[in-house]
Amino acid sequence: MPNLSASWLFQRAMSAKKQADVSPEFINELLYVNFTSMQRLGEPVLRPFLQDVIQFGPLAKTLGLVMLTKPQILPSIFKQVGIPVLLDWSGHFFMLGYYTFLTSYVNPVIRPLLNTFPSKMAYEWKRRLEAWKYGSGLDYKL
Repeated sequence: MPNLSASWLFQRAMSAKKQADVSPEFINELLYVNFTSMQRLGEPVLRPFLQDVIQFGPLAKTLGLVMLTKPQILPSIFKQVGIPVLLDWSGHFFMLGYYTFLTSYVNPVIRPLLNTFPSKMAYEWKRRLEAWKYGSGLDYKL
């Protein structure tokens, strides 16, 4: 599930590392800039995150706002987490976007057709549609 796998980068960035060459205030600064950005973006961004729901749109908006308002924090993030981890995480972020696309645009096309499918195939497609919705975090309602 991309919404769950995309969240592990937050844990990784906020964990203390002895060997990372970052300021001792880095984690507090990162938390501050992220939550300030989410607060500026409003309830639809902040509330799901506080309830451990990661969604593509709110995450992309938050990351974009952080990069625009505090670009000097990026080198510390790279040092803390590491380039290989960020590259790996990018795949999870891409899949979160892909599941969001599937739920938003493919699901509405397929769902009305489910009654025409043989029962086993309809069951499998229903589970797939549910996985896309849950995996995108779009099962969450404000």
